[in-house]
Amino acid sequence: MVWFWIYLCVMVISIIVEVSTVDLTSFWFAIGALAALIADLCNAPVWLSLTIFSIVSIICIIFLRPIVKKKFDSATIPTNADSAIGKIVIVSTKITLDHPGEVKYEGIVWTAVTEKQTFEVGEKVKIIRIEGNKLIVESI
Repeated sequence: MVWFWIYLCVMVISIIVEVSTVDLTSFWFAIGALAALIADLCNAPVWLSLTIFSIVSIICIIFLRPIVKKKFDSATIPTNADSAIGKIVIVSTKITLDHPGEVKYEGIVWTAVTEKQTFEVGEKVKIIRIEGNKLIVESI
């Protein structure tokens, strides 16, 4: 019955650590501890419950962690503005390397900058990325 409390403590501590770190590492030990706790409740010998704890934890870390991490990873959340990338727009105010100009995209005037060359009014340019409230453009 002592092992029941040990596994319960391992499970609770693992969950607390996981909630504080959000790294999806400690949670798998909680699952292993739950499996070992169930084995202990079924009167399994200590060596067997420890083996179950180890094997279940390792299997969860190796196989489940990558799947769950991929589901929860959301490093970049695309926005409506991201749909502008790759679109062709017409320059409405001259854009130079030293001075931003303007382009009109879907009826909205945007500040536009370039990294390579100067663009005159009326030229068509392609939006390559967005930085803050500026469109970075290049020739098409």
